[in-house]
Amino acid sequence: MRRDLRKGFDLNLHFRKRFSTGSVNIFIYFVAIAIVGSALLQLPIFHKDFMSINYIDTLFTTVSALCVTGLCPIDIERFNIAGLSLLMLIIELGGLGLIAFFSIYIALPARRLSLVSRHVVRDFFVSDVETNHVNIVKQIVIYSLVIQFLGGLFLSDILKENSEENYLFFGFFLSVSAFCNAGFAPWSDSLHHLNTNIPFNFVVMFLIVFGGLGFTVMQDVIYWCVTRAKRILFGVGKKHEISLHSKIVFVMTVCLLAFPSVVYLVLEWSHAFRDLSVPSKILNSIFQSVTCRTAGFELVAEGEFTPASTFVSELLMAIGGNPGSMAGGIKTTTVFLVLCQSFKTSADVGYLSIFHRDIDYSDTDKAASVLLKAILFIGVVVFALLLSEHSALMDGRISSGDITFEAISAIGTSGLTRGITSALNPLSKIILIVAMYGGRTGIITLSLSIPMKSQMVKRFVDYPREQILVG
Repeated sequence: MRRDLRKGFDLNLHFRKRFSTGSVNIFIYFVAIAIVGSALLQLPIFHKDFMSINYIDTLFTTVSALCVTGLCPIDIERFNIAGLSLLMLIIELGGLGLIAFFSIYIALPARRLSLVSRHVVRDFFVSDVETNHVNIVKQIVIYSLVIQFLGGLFLSDILKENSEENYLFFGFFLSVSAFCNAGFAPWSDSLHHLNTNIPFNFVVMFLIVFGGLGFTVMQDVIYWCVTRAKRILFGVGKKHEISLHSKIVFVMTVCLLAFPSVVYLVLEWSHAFRDLSVPSKILNSIFQSVTCRTAGFELVAEGEFTPASTFVSELLMAIGGNPGSMAGGIKTTTVFLVLCQSFKTSADVGYLSIFHRDIDYSDTDKAASVLLKAILFIGVVVFALLLSEHSALMDGRISSGDITFEAISAIGTSGLTRGITSALNPLSKIILIVAMYGGRTGIITLSLSIPMKSQMVKRFVDYPREQILVG
């Protein structure tokens, strides 16, 4: 009896070591909403034609909205206003709702976060989770709702000028979808019919970029603006320094907007953008570099782009947005640290230095680990989809390039597609559901960060060192 109890205790302790409370709660949160949301979307009252939809498609759509991805195997125009409202609620639950859930969880009386759970919350939201977490999360929610509301007003006014019948609802739907980087549009052609509307697309791009900046950066920027205004207007207040994290985010955001825009403009001038005017070509090239990084809106069908542009889009989708934001992907700071560490020579001893600041070894090690695991995860998903879609591939109905694009889009929560989502078989859709969940929550990465027995022993033992040949 005692042996069984001890075995059960050891098993429970082993489980708790491998999976933190925060990870389990995220899993429960997503699964619960996915089940309830998919069940509701099955109801005919949410469909214009009152016809039932295959459950795997409603589950796929729900998870896509919850993981703010944007992939959808159903014609979005099959949903009526009630259905789109439910979809908008699920998108919000996958974005701000997740923050609100954790703010309630960590604010409960006598709640003590474990060390691993703190890392989960910190990676998702803010770095200062130990101290002012409630006030910080409250500010994040307020700022986000204000931005979405203002974005909805601007988009509604623009859509009204374009004679859109449901301009008010569609404006707020698009504002929520863009800020949360979800990529759902209320039209079957996404935003194709608005690809020359400059004011509309600039508002959408602003919402996408601001939603993908990250909450820590958002707070940093707002606080810098407030203190700057106080110093200019009233001559009071302390000078606020932008954090190193925010500086890296700004550098990567500018680079990932500017360089791909030029590449798209050059490569697609006589191809995907051939029928557009010069201003519209510039607008579409900028929009493409923005939307690929986890947004998922389309001004031009992805199938129209050249293979070289498609490759650039896949890179952007894989990189994704910034840590602690609505966006998914490997994250900009991860790629930045890996690139800096890769170009560090043997003469550069000590810590990696960026902007006159030293980066801790744990951060560079984590960045390299996340990048490698993400590449492995992408490889596993692509391989699984190639096996699942063997018949369609052999018949020529879809290509391996389409499969790779779809997998990266799902893992990076971008939501862009080359038009094969609805044609995939149920098994492939389940694989993509897992991919979207893993890409949004990072649980795959967290679950792979499990200390092995040799690592546990390494805490107390130093092994003899030996060199190996590299490169």
